[in-house]
Order: sequence, then C-alpha cells, then structure tokens
Amino acid sequence: MGTNLHSRYSSTKIVEHIAKEMQKKIVQCIVMCSSKLSVLIDEATSLSHKSAMIVNLKASVDGGTPEFLFLELVELESQRAADIEEALLNCLDTAGFTQEWLQKNWVSFVSDGASVMLGKNSGVATRLTTRFPNLFTWHCMNHRLELAVSDAVDEVQAVNHFKVFLEKIHNLYSQSNKNSRELLEAAKELGSQVLKIGRVLNTRWVASSFRSVKAVWTSYEALNRHFENAAGDTTRNSKERQTYRGLARRMQSKEFLCDLGLMYDALSELGNLSQQLQAHSVTLLRAEKLLKRTIRVLASFKDSPGEKLEEALAAQTLGHLGSVPLEPNGKLTRINPKQFLQSLINNLEKRLSFEGEMLHDLSVLDTGNWPSSPGIRHGEAQVKRLCRRFNLGEEQAVNGMRDFLEHPDSEPENLKPLMQCMQTIPCSTAECERGFSLMNNICTDKRSTLLLSNVSHLMMICINGPPVTLFEPRKYVKTWLRTHRSATQTRRPCTPQMPENKNVWKVL
Repeated sequence: MGTNLHSRYSSTKIVEHIAKEMQKKIVQCIVMCSSKLSVLIDEATSLSHKSAMIVNLKASVDGGTPEFLFLELVELESQRAADIEEALLNCLDTAGFTQEWLQKNWVSFVSDGASVMLGKNSGVATRLTTRFPNLFTWHCMNHRLELAVSDAVDEVQAVNHFKVFLEKIHNLYSQSNKNSRELLEAAKELGSQVLKIGRVLNTRWVASSFRSVKAVWTSYEALNRHFENAAGDTTRNSKERQTYRGLARRMQSKEFLCDLGLMYDALSELGNLSQQLQAHSVTLLRAEKLLKRTIRVLASFKDSPGEKLEEALAAQTLGHLGSVPLEPNGKLTRINPKQFLQSLINNLEKRLSFEGEMLHDLSVLDTGNWPSSPGIRHGEAQVKRLCRRFNLGEEQAVNGMRDFLEHPDSEPENLKPLMQCMQTIPCSTAECERGFSLMNNICTDKRSTLLLSNVSHLMMICINGPPVTLFEPRKYVKTWLRTHRSATQTRRPCTPQMPENKNVWKVL
C-alpha cells in the first residue's frame, strides 16, 4: 500500500474528491441528456444535533429507466421555508443545474406534509411554484397513509385502549432485560416463538405497527405464561404481582383477542400497501391502483372477517387459544370492526385522494382506464396538456398515443419521452428515509464530530457508487494527481519502541 497519503486528513480529502467527481459526472450526464428531474427532500436532526436536509433526485441516467440518486446532505442554518428554499436552490446550482435548465426540465418536487414544506401560503412548495410555474408538488404517500391511520385511531375511541395496552407490553420488555429473559424461558417451555414487540400506531410507518401486532399474536401463549408466572412470583412485591395479574386477565379476555385479530388483518393490508409504496419502481398510476385495491380489501373485511379475526372468533367459541383460557371481560370495550374499517376507508379516501388535472391527464396512459372501444383521438387533449407542462414535443407524443391506441400491447417509441417523464415522478420520500438511516449508521455517537459535509461525501459514494468489484479508481487517481495532490515527501520511517520488560512474561 506504500507509505504516502495515509493520514486521516489525506483520507478525508480523497473521499471528498471521489464524491465530488461522482456528483459532477452524474449531474453532467443528466444535464447533457436533458433528462426530466424530480427532487425529493426531507429534514432531520443528526446525532451531533445539527439540522440537516437530504436532497435526492429521480432522473434517467444515460437514457435508462429513471432511478433515485443521492445529491447532497445540506446543513440548515434555519428551518424556515425561505431558508430551506434558498439552501435547496443553492445546492442544485452548485451541483450544476442552472436556473434555465431547471425551468425546462424540473417536473416535480416531493416532500413530507410538514407545514414548512407544503404550507399553502408560504411553504417551500408554494415558494418554488412561484419560481417554476409548471412544477408539480406532491405530498409523500407513506406519510399520508400514516395520517389516515392516525385519524381513524382518533375517531374510534376503543382503539386507544388497545394501543395503551400494547404500549404497556412494549415498555415492560424494552426496559427490563430480566423480563425479556423470563419471556424467552416461558416461550421455551411452550415451544413457541418470541418476536420483538415494538410500539404501535405511533409516528413510525404503519408496517412497523404491523410487526408489533404480529409479535404479540405470535408470542400470545408465551406472554400469558410469563404474566401468570410473574403474578405468582413471591420475590416480586405485591404491586408488581397485581400489575402482572391484570395483564394476564387482559390477555385471557375474549374482547382483547378479537381486537388483536382485527388489528392484525387491517394492519397487515396497510403495512403491505406501505411497503409497496416504498418500492423504487412504483409510479403514481401504480400507487393509485394499489390504494384502491387496499380499500376494496378493507371493505370486504366488513362482510367477511379476515384470517386472524376468524381464528379469534373460533377461539372465542372454543373458550381457549392454545393453552390460554378465554373469558369475557365486561370492563373492556371491544373495537367495533365495521366502524373501525369504515373509518379507515373514509380517511384513506380523504388523505390519499388522486385529484387534480395533471393526475387525471396521466391516467390516459394507463390502458386499464380506457373505454372498451376508445376512439383514435382518445386522450389527445390530455397528452397535449402534459407535453406543454413538461416541455415535451406535442406532435411526437400525439402520434405515439395513436400508435398506442392501435397497439396497446407495446409501448410506441414516440410515447417513450412522456412515459419516462411519468415514471420520473415519485410517490414517496422513502428514499430520503433510507438516506437518513445511512446517515445515522455513519455518524454514530462515537463519530458525532464528523462534519455533515464529510458525512455527505461518504453517503454519495455509498449510495451512488458501484460495488468494489466494479469500481475503477484510475480515473479518480488521474483527476487527483492533475490538481497536484501528490505526496512529494515520504513519511519518516517509524522507529519501533521496545516495551517495558515485565516479570509476568516469564510465567506466560
């Protein structure tokens, strides 16, 4: 490996150089190809207590399918809308996207639903559309899904009792290693499985809530056994024993089991929707189909119970679930399944509505929305409006649409620019959340002194860079040497120091 450029300062500069070269090559490729561009941003606080904004792009690189790209992690001096807008535009300009190019090719801006981002009067999106009138702004569907579930929980009061009880179980095992160990021992006795029990129906995405409900369902017998053992444990004080006795009584109630089965079925479908919306390839048209399908499934649960609720109802009739005896508990208010499911459906339709002229126009590109015998000019007006908005050739797209109507099984070449533009618009900011997870992996509590700029360089290489087997370092070495960053002096050889002699070494 040699003896040059081994200091931490040199390593930092090398990483910075590679990251900046990668960013420059990516931006140059996008600009030269005039690819349509979507920008996704989100903000968070790093472990070093610094406010950071992650800027991601979605664009076609070298004519391929649009893909997500990390651009930069920007440190925010202020979290006001005007300052966020300025930081974003400075980031894009520094990277190589000029105002003139953005006017022609920037098609969408996606963020979470915070008022500073999407506020109607002075949010970041509103301020950007003043500068870029044709810019399409979108509220992340995963965040909207969480808001819809939260609204349903607030409307159906009985769900809060279920939520509070699962919070108690989570706190019981997350704050005590002793309780976790005893639960594992109880599971061993029963030959059952124990999954990690997390929080439910909180600020985390709905797939996380489903995993927690699934963990309680899977560990049902083990939890009940542990509660009963702890209630009879004389080494615990009377208050603790009484607490565990109450938990066991709740687990053995028919009402709680039915509520758990209902929540399992509902959150399973919502969690599946959340995971699908996070996929890299999902488009707005696909997202709308997934949403409508989920709503139909939830509606079907009102007439025909889901798999887990059916199991719970069968266990209620038998009077036991495995080794857990079941009894009615008049103190518990059971969740009304039809009320809860209808509330979910109403809030999903309200929060995740696909309204607006542009979304209506995009629907003509989906053959599933066509009439049984579409005319040769079907969708022509919508295609023209889309082309004017996204600065695409109208005549070429109209000819492509006519070819598409005649041969719906194949995508015409003339329609590809419009289809690719549609694929460029993301429906979720999940990629930003993945970026923040990587940021926290890099900037751990032991490395919290890292500058956000250095974290950004590492993220650029980690997210956008090829695997080591495909990485070609020569081009980066050449650009490094062209800027006269070669080491002109070798490091002084290290003189080994003899350690202090110890008598214990003779014994060892």
